[in-house]
Amino acid sequence: MKKKAKTYHILGGGLAGLCAAKFIKEKNKNNNVIVYEAAAHLGGRCFSFYDKILQKEIDNATHVVLGANKEVRKLLRIKDWSNQSYFFDEEKINTHFWRYISFILLSIFNTKACQIPYSAILKLLQKLFPFGTDKRKIYFSKGDLSKNLIEPLRRYADEIKLGWKLNSFQAKNDVVQKLIFNHGEVEIGSKDQIICALDAANYHKIFSGPKFEFNPITNIFYRTSVPLTLPKNIPFIATPNQTADWIFIVGDMVAVTISDSSQLEGIEDEELARKIWLEIREINGIKAAFMPPFKVLRHQRATIKQDKKNNMLRPKTAQSSYKNMRLAGDWTMRNWPCSLETTVLSAKRAIK
Repeated sequence: MKKKAKTYHILGGGLAGLCAAKFIKEKNKNNNVIVYEAAAHLGGRCFSFYDKILQKEIDNATHVVLGANKEVRKLLRIKDWSNQSYFFDEEKINTHFWRYISFILLSIFNTKACQIPYSAILKLLQKLFPFGTDKRKIYFSKGDLSKNLIEPLRRYADEIKLGWKLNSFQAKNDVVQKLIFNHGEVEIGSKDQIICALDAANYHKIFSGPKFEFNPITNIFYRTSVPLTLPKNIPFIATPNQTADWIFIVGDMVAVTISDSSQLEGIEDEELARKIWLEIREINGIKAAFMPPFKVLRHQRATIKQDKKNNMLRPKTAQSSYKNMRLAGDWTMRNWPCSLETTVLSAKRAIK
């Protein structure tokens, strides 16, 4: 086994890169895995941090996992799942799931339902079928993304280089021979392998990959003086006819998610936070006396725009233009929604 062991260079310490490290080690524990991450933390867009304004640990964005997401569930090993999806419509709770299919597709693909290709919708239906209660279970992150998902994956990397930004590379005969970072150059051995887990924008910039369009997602976090409740005392609710798409409650924290939020670009953070806070209070039939401390996070390149044009730009396989480099990341999986589940599957495909 030691003779067959290889060195793997993983570009990107997000979930895709860390899952790739896991699958590499499971294949041969003697493989040498080096992870290079440009940021000062692991996780990419999937991490938690302490916010000084809210004085609370919050997620970079509230992430949702479905019961149907088997690969992510294996990583999370959590029991705190909700069995129902609730939709607030016309001042009442309505649980007729299929009535809101366009809204659900927007939430899953971060793209308007009318723009999503049929091939992607078919792939989604195949994974959800049969549409039982277990597959509809929902878990949402509660300021614990790093703790429950990212930190447990650290142990699969032999070396983690934070703050290492890839600037360029050198290749010959379709083989990458050198990686050039802001901290120095790394020679790639003849038997070494590279897993490129960069986001789509950086892959285009460095390796001349396809140029995608992106859709933003906006998240807002409020810290209330007392725990807030939603109708029926449920922990989260969908609001199809409001500015916010989803509202999540975790103790004294309220988290809001707005999919494909490009229409909000001209609205200042405080104005947006106030508008949504009024909507939240109106759901409970309570007049808002004041707005609590808040944090607005706008992710301009949250996902690629998942319409037909951009979907066709996504690679069919994990193979890159270079013989010793494979691709991982949710954007690399054609027809799949950009999600945590797709990210894990892309890493598994790259190693396989």
